[in-house]
Amino acid sequence: MNSTLNFLTDVRDRLNHVPYEHIYSAIADMRDKFIPTAIIHKGAYIDRVRIHKKLTDIFYKEEDVSYIHDKEIIEHYVGFGRANKEKQAIFYGAVESPEIKQPRIVAYFETSPILKELEKYNNITELFTVSRWRVIEDIEVMEMIFSDEALKVSKYARMSLENQLQNFQHLPLAKEYEEQGRFFSNEFARSDVRPGEDYKYKITSAYANYIWANTNLKGITYPSVQSAYLGQNVALLPEIVDSSLKLESPVGIFKFERINGINQPVDSTHLAIDLGENNAAFVWQEYNPEEFK
Repeated sequence: MNSTLNFLTDVRDRLNHVPYEHIYSAIADMRDKFIPTAIIHKGAYIDRVRIHKKLTDIFYKEEDVSYIHDKEIIEHYVGFGRANKEKQAIFYGAVESPEIKQPRIVAYFETSPILKELEKYNNITELFTVSRWRVIEDIEVMEMIFSDEALKVSKYARMSLENQLQNFQHLPLAKEYEEQGRFFSNEFARSDVRPGEDYKYKITSAYANYIWANTNLKGITYPSVQSAYLGQNVALLPEIVDSSLKLESPVGIFKFERINGINQPVDSTHLAIDLGENNAAFVWQEYNPEEFK
């Protein structure tokens, strides 16, 4: 294992005491970086979820359901995420995987604060808005598919790994590339991050931001921890969202409800068929299943 991976392995369990800048510098100094990539093809779609902090919240424009645009929120409320550093707006969403054909499920699992601690709630209701974004230009992204846990269950990870091995296993540094791939993929797949422990994302956020700053890549794809690695997430820089994604109609509001400890079926409550001029004036109507058969 090279010196950078040794250092990162040593500090990964005490990242609350290690500055982000030290992590970033170590990654920048790492020799012979291995950067596996994949293409999100034109015509594919990405589902994104926004949780309603209040049951009365309603979103009315594209900015509301896209990456965070509000500078006040970014400045004061955005901490480290799997691919973002503090005070950085990133578009997170989910794409279809062999095991989960409806990526909105994965997007909700990843976004909902109550699902992460569901055993605490006997009766609770949560509303969330789902938006679907069509890919209008191919997007090349960094691909994290060496995670040990994901490879056990994810057909996507196994197929992608087989493809990546064909690209580099004949190279002199193949063993080192595999070590890098496994280390960073396992960091993206870590499942021990509890509320208030966002500092545990320092390694992945520094790695993603180094790659974005020093290559032509503007996104990353990685297995969804909250779906037990069966789903597939994407994180994209705002600039690639603006140039390569298009918001589709309808946008939908859904309700998750837990009554007496039993999860109820998740239903749509409202749809915005008309997004208004420049997608800035959503017109909501109650969802009637008979109208959308």
